[in-house]
Amino acid sequence: MNRNFIDYLDTFQEKNDTDISLTDYHLLNNYILTNYYYNNFYQDHLHHMKSIHHQQVTRPSSLYYDCYSQSNWNSGQDMNLESNYDMWKKNNEFRLDVSNDSFHMALPPSPISQKKQKVTIDTNIVAIDDLIRIINSYEVSDTIEYNIDLESLHNIKDELHKLNNMIGMVELKKTILYQLLYFIQKLHEGKNTSDFKHTVIYGPPGTGKTEIAEIIGTLYSKLGILKKNVFKKVTRSDMIAGYLGQTAIKTKTVIEESLGGVLFIDEAYSLAPDSSENSDSYSKECLDTLCEALSDHKHDLMVIIAGYEDELNNTFFRVNKGLESRFIWRFYTDSYTNQELNEIFHKKIIEQEWTTGIDTIEMNKWFETRMEHYPYFGRDMELLLMYTKIAHSRRVYGKPIEEIRSITIDDLNEGQSLFLSNKKKQKNKTVSVSLQAMYV
Repeated sequence: MNRNFIDYLDTFQEKNDTDISLTDYHLLNNYILTNYYYNNFYQDHLHHMKSIHHQQVTRPSSLYYDCYSQSNWNSGQDMNLESNYDMWKKNNEFRLDVSNDSFHMALPPSPISQKKQKVTIDTNIVAIDDLIRIINSYEVSDTIEYNIDLESLHNIKDELHKLNNMIGMVELKKTILYQLLYFIQKLHEGKNTSDFKHTVIYGPPGTGKTEIAEIIGTLYSKLGILKKNVFKKVTRSDMIAGYLGQTAIKTKTVIEESLGGVLFIDEAYSLAPDSSENSDSYSKECLDTLCEALSDHKHDLMVIIAGYEDELNNTFFRVNKGLESRFIWRFYTDSYTNQELNEIFHKKIIEQEWTTGIDTIEMNKWFETRMEHYPYFGRDMELLLMYTKIAHSRRVYGKPIEEIRSITIDDLNEGQSLFLSNKKKQKNKTVSVSLQAMYV
């Protein structure tokens, strides 16, 4: 019967005294039992076996005993079993021929490692597509040595696809690519290195800033640059309290919960003071605490803030001059064109497993004449699709099954009417609340 040596050891404890042969004992005594750390069970167990007398045990002269006399398992060192078991198993996984209470153990392969084949990958990288092309063209192999860290690229394959599939953002993707190539080569590490990972994403609402921040956080978590897959999104209320002293405590708590990952502050200008004197004190306390943490935890924390460029520069960065120098990475999300807005809308239709028979050219023209109604881009596309589906539900009620979940131009026009009607109601409600506040 042929089986692995590791399997032999794993089943040894299940044997009865009568099942243990003298040859078994010789193997275990010379190969394993001489190790101080691992022999507790076997020494205690074997020396009480009636089927084997102590005087019968002599050290065999066979080569397969002596060749392991200097192995890690016989070194007398206290080694961690869990961390070293895989290495030990790899070095000692050879065959046993066990039959009729005797066995023959073959010598293991030579410990000299096999020479790896060297392969040079073209690294003319100008876009995320180039990294994806490399991943699709080359597999990680123990027998091949590449000129780049291919395994790390394979680890972030899904995130690269997500980023690359986002509509538009050509310049932003290029900047993220530069940041990625910098960190993946660990060029931020070294003696007296003081590089920060903190990042600003400029852009209007609805341009995917939160999604981008989440992708960045996952990228660097999988690369080991961030030690935990933590993504904490906060607002002003999570960091600023109603009285002095407590704001610093709230801010420190948020920072501690984000260590090892990403702290994302959307519309970060809301942390800056408003017109009231007390608000100025609370905000300054928050931003001073944050600024200190940006330096103290630069190795295990990535803070990403987002918002309009002018508002961030005139509020957030104005309160504490030290903040700006700590956010060295700047990304820009541009406003979408009518074609890109159409692509976003169509993508959401597909994701929700609906269809549309509207021609692409017709859809582009439709959005081109209505762009002013959708200043929040991606957010507005979610609302437009919801109202379009509501309009569709009224039209197809009682109709054949093949018409259901297929959006027409009539559905889209009616959906926009619902969108604008609800938008007007929200605007009137906001104005009404503001007027009421004037007379309180």
